[in-house]
Amino acid sequence: MPIKNFQDLTLADDFMFGEVMRLPQNVKPFLEALLNIKIASINVIDKQKDLDDTYDAHGIRLDVYLEDENHTKYDVEMQRTLRRYLEKRVRYYQSGIDRRTLEAGEDYEELKDSYVIFVCTSDYFGKGLAVYEKESHVKDAPEVPFEDGSHALILNADFTKGNANREVLEFLKYIRAGYEGRDYDVSGSQYLKQIDYTIEDLKKRNEEEVKYMTIAMKMRDVRKEGIEEGLLAGLAKGRQEGLAKGRQEGRQEGRQEGRQEGRQEGQINEQLKIVKRMYARGRSLEEISDMVGLPLEKVRQLAEQE
Repeated sequence: MPIKNFQDLTLADDFMFGEVMRLPQNVKPFLEALLNIKIASINVIDKQKDLDDTYDAHGIRLDVYLEDENHTKYDVEMQRTLRRYLEKRVRYYQSGIDRRTLEAGEDYEELKDSYVIFVCTSDYFGKGLAVYEKESHVKDAPEVPFEDGSHALILNADFTKGNANREVLEFLKYIRAGYEGRDYDVSGSQYLKQIDYTIEDLKKRNEEEVKYMTIAMKMRDVRKEGIEEGLLAGLAKGRQEGLAKGRQEGRQEGRQEGRQEGRQEGQINEQLKIVKRMYARGRSLEEISDMVGLPLEKVRQLAEQE
């Protein structure tokens, strides 16, 4: 997939969203309108903060992570692609924030409130609401709240039911217009004028474009490598299953298997190309051998072949 031109980015793009909403003057009014609260000040704000507990744990990278004067934590995420299991992602993000909130020796009552907010360009739940907010209560006694201090909101820029105040709805419409490549009239909203100005200002900065291109190229390489590794694993599995089937079944099916091997020759050639690419990217010969299901010595010959 080609990298999107920096000048074409809108607030619906992850990079631009993070750069714009990391600024207190932009994120503070948004949170106040969404949560119907007043925030005196933003004490800590961090874009794309990594929360890793151990080297082998599944890491969390937060788009916009901040804390107010009461040490309430807020994580605001742009979700351009509609992914499955968004609820479990919210849960995992929440747990990562909580582990970083409570200091050693502190009591659980010191755990501060936290909000995980996903701004989605599409309707994840399919009910048309502009804002979906998690609500916790006791089963068979809905009047009894389960107050653990965690909050989750999933916003839908493709809403048909405006269950939020005007400021939030205008913000979501602005997101949707950017996602669809349409202009949006911001003249009626001082806040959206401010957002628009911030975006225009960022696009004038060469260092921002360099930062964006660096991140985008790294992400593209990671995706490409993931696709190649998946292909290698699939080819290796298919090869092993084909050989096992040939041994178990009779001569007739063995001949059929042989014909299949001939048809798979093209796949093997592709496999060998991938071996050389993976070796050039620094993969060890042992790793490549495991991935493609070929003997280590054969992989060594292919990788070093001119």
